[in-house]
Amino acid sequence: MDNYLNLIPIRNEKVELRKIEGKYYLMIPMESKLDFLARRLHGNYRRLELDEIGAYVWELCDGTRNVEEIGKLLKARFGEKVEPLYERLLTFLIQLQRRNLIRFR
Repeated sequence: MDNYLNLIPIRNEKVELRKIEGKYYLMIPMESKLDFLARRLHGNYRRLELDEIGAYVWELCDGTRNVEEIGKLLKARFGEKVEPLYERLLTFLIQLQRRNLIRFR
């Protein structure tokens, strides 16, 4: 796990966080030609709902902090609510990476 703590997550610059009716969403552009039908039905973006913790993590993935620093900020803001801290944080970040929403440096 120590190797992961030094990684620096960087947001995909095409994806934007929006708060809509009190909920947080990642707005993911549908750019593939294969998304033609989905765009006709749902508009130009796929929406991925995040809770307050996920939205905060997204904001912190700006390319300036590593995973360990993000974890410390989460702990300071949310306390016990984020435990087990690094297991949950890494699981979330890896899911974002698999969807090409972030990359690691």
